[in-house]
Amino acid sequence: MKPKPTFRYENILRAIGQGLEKLNVKSFRLEISDGHYVVSGKCRDGKPTHATKSVIKKAFLRLVQTVRWKKAAPEPFQFTGLRFTRRDIDLLDRTGKFLRLNLDRCPPNLHSISHVLRMTGAYLDHADGLLLKLSWRHGILTLWSINGLGAHSKEEFTLQELYDLWVHQFKKRRLPRILMPTGSD
Repeated sequence: MKPKPTFRYENILRAIGQGLEKLNVKSFRLEISDGHYVVSGKCRDGKPTHATKSVIKKAFLRLVQTVRWKKAAPEPFQFTGLRFTRRDIDLLDRTGKFLRLNLDRCPPNLHSISHVLRMTGAYLDHADGLLLKLSWRHGILTLWSINGLGAHSKEEFTLQELYDLWVHQFKKRRLPRILMPTGSD
């Protein structure tokens, strides 16, 4: 029997996804190596999205120092060996929480990489699974993991299946308490 992790994949994978979105990633493969999350993939165009100088942007520019973007080439580019340490993930998670404060009233983008990875993490957390690797290509997520019984598994999820999982998770949320008027109102 494997030991229970002291972290939540839902938070870790969402943070990684938020960073990958800044690079306009369209497909990728994530593996765990020496306690780090290592990502290789392909971006939509020759450079990441231009945003104001946010903490996420600064963190990713630091992480991808080895990637050189050509100014005149709008072609997709590939990257390999993008490592996320625990410190990087904590920074991305804190930044993402801050940015979501203003967006809490908006529904999440169900097609975003961060949302897909969040739902994958929630699935792993719920199943008491251990992530080995995953890939995202053409709207299909392939997940290699070790389940709660110690058996290796490979599963594929479509966006529709991940949406169904999101609905199930959303139903479990506790609604905020609404203040009731007092007798003097």
